[in-house]
Amino acid sequence: MDDSRTSLIKLVNKLYRSTQAQLDVSLEKFNLTSGMYSYILILENHEGISQNCISKKLNVDKAMSARTIKKLIELDYIRKEVDEEDSRAYRLFLSDKARKIIPEIKKEIRDWIDIISLGSHEEDVDKVIAFLNNALKNAKNYKMSKEEGDKNNGECK
Repeated sequence: MDDSRTSLIKLVNKLYRSTQAQLDVSLEKFNLTSGMYSYILILENHEGISQNCISKKLNVDKAMSARTIKKLIELDYIRKEVDEEDSRAYRLFLSDKARKIIPEIKKEIRDWIDIISLGSHEEDVDKVIAFLNNALKNAKNYKMSKEEGDKNNGECK
């Protein structure tokens, strides 16, 4: 394998860290960080999902989700309600305050994408997206094959 291919992980990590830093700055006006906005965007399309499910969708551990959700509740972006079917579980919902800022969050993300893809052809960007989606699918499949027998890997709605 040539060196340009082995640099894939390093490049993805550097781009991730640059993106986190930029989003931390651009989302500061909402008192959000790069680790928080994705919860709001997930809930935009999946209101009423459980905390467990949001952890799986974001591929983060339950403790991280609990801390982030607690902070989002304190900021009045999310509310949680007891699940009617399981009183031990909670369902998550967006507040009106969160709904109002979603377009602005998406604009900040689009602006950053425009910056990082500057000088690239749209077809090349589409190819990178397809490659990264395939790589992520392969990583998830590999992880699931290693966790065979774990019955808690069910899909979320």
